[in-house]
Amino acid sequence: MGAWACTSAPTRSAEAIQVIDGLVYHLGDDSTPEWDEAAPEPDGERLDVTFVPRSAEGEQLLVLEQRHVDNPWHVELNGERVATLRVGAERVEEIYVLPAGALQAGENHLALVPEVASDDITVGNLRIVPRSRREELGLRTVRVRVRDAENGEPLPARVTITNGAGRLARVYYAESVHAAVRPGVVYTSRGAASFELPLGEYRVLATRGSEWGLGEADLSVGSGSNEVELVLAREVDTSGFVACDTHIHTLTHSGHGDASVEERVVTLAGEGVELAIATDHNHNTDYTPQQSRAGLDDAFTSVVGNEVTTDIGHFNGFPLDPADTVPDYELTDPVALVAEIREHGAEVVILNHPRWPNHPDSPFGTVALDRFSGERKLAYPLTFDATELVNSDTREHDPMFLFVDWFALLNRGERVVAVGSSDSHTVGSPVGQGRTYVKSSTDDPARIDLDEAFANIREGRSSIGLGIFSEVELQDGATPGALAPVRGERVSGTLRVAAPAWVDPRTATVFADGVPVWSAELAPDGEPFDERFRFEFAWPYGHDAWLVCVVLGDDVGGAYWPSVNPYTLAATNPIWLDGDGDGRYTSPRETAEAMLGGGGGGGGGGGDGAIAVSDIEQALSTCDDAVAIQVLSAARNEWMAATEERVRRAAGPRAREGLIERYLESLRAR
Repeated sequence: MGAWACTSAPTRSAEAIQVIDGLVYHLGDDSTPEWDEAAPEPDGERLDVTFVPRSAEGEQLLVLEQRHVDNPWHVELNGERVATLRVGAERVEEIYVLPAGALQAGENHLALVPEVASDDITVGNLRIVPRSRREELGLRTVRVRVRDAENGEPLPARVTITNGAGRLARVYYAESVHAAVRPGVVYTSRGAASFELPLGEYRVLATRGSEWGLGEADLSVGSGSNEVELVLAREVDTSGFVACDTHIHTLTHSGHGDASVEERVVTLAGEGVELAIATDHNHNTDYTPQQSRAGLDDAFTSVVGNEVTTDIGHFNGFPLDPADTVPDYELTDPVALVAEIREHGAEVVILNHPRWPNHPDSPFGTVALDRFSGERKLAYPLTFDATELVNSDTREHDPMFLFVDWFALLNRGERVVAVGSSDSHTVGSPVGQGRTYVKSSTDDPARIDLDEAFANIREGRSSIGLGIFSEVELQDGATPGALAPVRGERVSGTLRVAAPAWVDPRTATVFADGVPVWSAELAPDGEPFDERFRFEFAWPYGHDAWLVCVVLGDDVGGAYWPSVNPYTLAATNPIWLDGDGDGRYTSPRETAEAMLGGGGGGGGGGGDGAIAVSDIEQALSTCDDAVAIQVLSAARNEWMAATEERVRRAAGPRAREGLIERYLESLRAR
C-alpha cells in the first residue's frame, strides 16, 4: 500500500491526537478492484461515525485521508454541514476545520455525505486534533499589493503563489467579496490581497491577462516582512480594440466547475477582460447585480448570453433577456436551432468548440466535414455567425487543426468568422485566456457600444488571441472584414504582432485561400514584443480570395498561465480580396462553378450533363489551389449525378428494388 501525501507539514503531539476511526473505507456504488487502500466492494454510500471528544472547547481540526474525490462530499457534524472535501484524485491527508461550538460535550455524530452517490472514493483514518488551524500550520499573514506602473494606482490582478517545489501553495483566510481564492491563486479586484501561509519559502507572481507584464518576488514567510508589492506595466497596446471573452461559465448557473457568479466578476476584472459574455449552459445569466455589488461597474461591460447546449452541438447566443425563457435546446435541426436562438433576441450566434468532445464525435466530425473542400454529408447551410478557433479550456494539441477546418469552410463559401474564448468554468482556469479583440470606437471598458461590438463580431472586424495580439492592414487601408482590390497582380500589407515579455511568438504566416503565401521567423528577446512586418505576394489568377494571418508561439509553462495546450497563438479574421475587380467578393466555390459553366451541364461534351475533362483542365490552369479543389469537388459531384442517372436507366426495374439505390446513396455519403 502506497504512502499518503500530506498537504502540509504540521508537528503534532501524538498524545493530543484522538483517532475516532482508524479504518479506510470505500464509499460509493461500484466495484474498484484496482484500489489497494480499501475493499474493492463499497462499504456503503456514506460514512457515519459516533464519538465522544476529549474536549469540546474552541476550534478543532478533523484530519483524514482521502482519494478519488470528483464530486462534492460534505462533512456534517451533529446534523450541520461544517466542510466539503476538497476535490482531487491523489491520495492525500487533508485538514478540515471544526468551528468553535461545533463539537458538543458527550456524544457527537460525524457524517460524510455525497451529493452524487455514484462518486466512489476512499476515505478514512479520521482523527481529531484539538488545535486551531493557525496553531496547527503555523500560519502567518501575508499582504500583497499590485500597482499600475504608469500611475501607481491599485490594479485588479491575479496573484499566484508557488512553494519551494514550484507547485501551487495552499493559502488560508483570504476569502472576501473582493477576492476569488483557490489553492495558489488569489484574484483581487482592488489591487490588494491579504491571506495566510505556513512558514516557508514562496514565489509570488502577479498577472493581468495577456496585455500586461509579469510582477514577481520571492517571499520567506517567518523571516522579515511578509509584505509584497508588485508592479505591472501595460506591455501590449490594443488601442481601438476591446478584449472580449465570448464563452464564460459559473458553477452558480452551469452546475459544474467551481466559480460562483460573485467570484467570476472578480476574475474578469483581474484578467483584464473588457467585454464579458455570460454563457452558462441553457441559462440566461446576468452578471450586472454582482458586478455592481463588487464595485466593478467601470471594470468591464457584461452581456447576458446563453450556451444553448444540445445533442448537435453547443451554441452561444447573445444578447438575451435574463427574464426571458431560454431557447429550445431540444431542437435537433441546426438551422431551426439557430433561428430559435435569434428569435429570442440574439444578434450573435457562435458554434463552440467545433471538434469537441473528440474529432469524430464533434459537430464537424458527425457531418464528415471534408477538410479540403468543405463538403459535408449533411449539407445544411451554416447560419451561425462564428466558430471558436481558440478555446483555451479545450484540448487541441495541433494549433492549426481547427484552422484547416475553417479554411475549407471559407473556400466552400461559408461566411463564418473566427472567435477566441476561454470557456472557463473555474477560478483557477484563467477567464479571458483565449479572447477576441473586437474593433471599438472607445477603449473605455465601461462604455462599449454593444451594437457596434456585436456587428464587428459578426462581420469579423476582430482578431483572436491566446497570449498574442495581431492586426493586419493592406496597402489600401483595408482591415479584417473589409473588401480590398488587388492591384497589379500584387498584394501587400503590414502585419503587427505584439505580446508581453513572458510570451514568445515564433512564426507569422499569411494565408490566401488557405495557402501560405508569406511567412517570417520571429525573434523574441525576453522583452515586450511589438513589431510590424511588411509582406507582399503575387496574385496573378484574376479571381477573388481571402487573406488571414496566423501567429504561433511557445507554451508559457508558468503556474500563473495554466494551459491545456502547448502553444500561444494569434490570428486575424479574413480580408476579402477583390481579384477580378467587380466590386464584390466571390468565394472559391462560386469561382469554380462559374469556370465550369455554372456547376453542371454547361461543360460541352461531357454527355448527360457531366463536365468535360477539357473544361476541368482549362479551369485548373487559371486558378489557385483552393479554387482547383472546388473545381474537382464540383466535377466529382456532377460526374456522380450523371453516372447515377445512367446506372438507373441501365438497371431498369432492379434499381427500384432498392439495393442499387442504397448503394448509390452510400457513394454520395462518402
